[in-house]
Amino acid sequence: MSMRLYELTQQITEVTAFQERKLMDNDWKRPRDVREWLRSKNFEQKGSGQFSAAFVHPGYKRIVKISKKQDECWLRFAHWTLGMTSHPNVPYIDWVRRYGEDDKFFIAVVEKLAPFNRQAIMNTVDVPGLAYLYLKEDWFQEDKKIEQRFIKEGIIYNEDAAYKPQVRRYVQNAKSGKRFINVIRSSKKFAKGKCAYDMHDGNIMYRPTDRRLVIIDPLADLSQVKWF
Repeated sequence: MSMRLYELTQQITEVTAFQERKLMDNDWKRPRDVREWLRSKNFEQKGSGQFSAAFVHPGYKRIVKISKKQDECWLRFAHWTLGMTSHPNVPYIDWVRRYGEDDKFFIAVVEKLAPFNRQAIMNTVDVPGLAYLYLKEDWFQEDKKIEQRFIKEGIIYNEDAAYKPQVRRYVQNAKSGKRFINVIRSSKKFAKGKCAYDMHDGNIMYRPTDRRLVIIDPLADLSQVKWF
């Protein structure tokens, strides 16, 4: 028991020692230096993209994202997100700042979200958004969990009939809950030049506090390779 109490106290101390201002104001020269500093604060790398790596800490409610400057597509999305006022279907980004010679990389501090999984599908309030994905996104159509949610909501009321017409009718008649759909449509508009629309289940997450689905990374430069 005393050991567990000691470990808990250590964890709290480590989180308190993490100073976000120091992260932002330090004149970082290389991504490696940032990664080493975060690890010294007991952050762990929990994912990577084409040009980025995400670091998390169990006692910190945000994610630290380190990206090479070639991650222009996410930066394009982030700047659009920062210009919005508390939109529930995009991530809350505290700040983004460039570092290094010729702005070789940037750091972003973003809210920590939950995975897009069965629990998210069954509990989200963004049911019209789920229906839109079911209709428009090929990777989403065959997911049986979403069909269970539609049956629960009464969207699919005739299991002997084709599902799609019933779901399409629901989306057309929905009076609210379409902000998630608008984010998807706006993301497609940003897919220009080197940035391609790249929506899949890994680019959607869930915010348990308000039960919202969140689009986190809808664009990608598909001609590049992962560097971390």
